[in-house]
Amino acid sequence: MRFDWAGLQAAIRDQVVGFVRRMCAEHPDEHIYGAAVHEFYAESGGTIAWTLVGVASEERLAAAAPDALDAHALRWSPADWPWQLDPGAAEEEWASRLETAATAGDGRHWDTVHERYLRTAAKACTAARKQLVADGIVGRDFVVVAMDEAWELIPLSLTRAQVRKRFPELDAEQREADRLAALPPEQQVAELVAIVGSLPEAGSLTTA
Repeated sequence: MRFDWAGLQAAIRDQVVGFVRRMCAEHPDEHIYGAAVHEFYAESGGTIAWTLVGVASEERLAAAAPDALDAHALRWSPADWPWQLDPGAAEEEWASRLETAATAGDGRHWDTVHERYLRTAAKACTAARKQLVADGIVGRDFVVVAMDEAWELIPLSLTRAQVRKRFPELDAEQREADRLAALPPEQQVAELVAIVGSLPEAGSLTTA
């Protein structure tokens, strides 16, 4: 079944852009630092739900988490952000069309369609930021990020420099992966064996 992936990407982009524009207009005195497409709910072989869009500002973050550690935890926890946008009728229609495409042919292509959907959402985030910055709605420090539970979509929606600045733990993981990949095969194996050997055995863990 053919599917309009360009149209889906534009729908996600426009939803993010429209919501950020509205929040910036309604809260002109706040520094809105980011938006996130989040809550990627799906059931393998079946339901693919439309995401939420969250927006946050430095001022709301400071009010919600005056402690530095709490603020760090909440900064990129979009489910806890103050402004959320649920899908409307148009978005629900896109979700229905996407699910129909994924489950066609007894669902043999569900995984492929779902994976492309996730990547399309990440691309839409990049496109949304580009448009918002170009239109002067937000500054260049603003980011739009696709945030799945495993954080696998974050590097797909941000540049490497943006990941390094805002998600240093992900950048460190990638640097280590790049370092290992550049080693000769035998050295890669040796280092991986050493890493596995340094992990505690399940049987050695005790509880108080």
